[in-house]
Amino acid sequence: MTDISEQQAARLIAYATQRLGQVEGDGECWTLVNNGFSSVGIHKPSATYAWGRVVEQLSSARPGDVFQFSNFRVTVRTENSDGWTENTQERGAPRHTAILESIDNGVATFLESNVNDNRNVQRNRFHVRTADLDDGSGEKTTVRVSGSFTIYRPQASE
Repeated sequence: MTDISEQQAARLIAYATQRLGQVEGDGECWTLVNNGFSSVGIHKPSATYAWGRVVEQLSSARPGDVFQFSNFRVTVRTENSDGWTENTQERGAPRHTAILESIDNGVATFLESNVNDNRNVQRNRFHVRTADLDDGSGEKTTVRVSGSFTIYRPQASE
């Protein structure tokens, strides 16, 4: 099997994007990915929650890859002269499946469904790696990530 092409990845992303705000199938997170694979002609391995070839490094992730989260939590705390704010997001209790739309400097945009009791297809952006950020203006952001994820590169059907 070979990795899907950039064009196939773009078609998978387009499939999910066209469904934003709608319930896809039964609204489960994996259904969006599974139906997208079927529609675009991408091979789905028989193993549950395995979506292709494992990509070992976050830096190698590309649009159209599938993230399989396990008990994943990201907490972002921002401090400035006015005080602080903190926001926590969770994915996968125990698992969650999402399509990567884009990634930039550890912040990823996903197309996903069944998030926070909302079964509609959504576009969500959040950090996927731990970081300490200082923008030089006196605002400090601390990102803490726990849990795990596996990145899968979908494989072309033969």
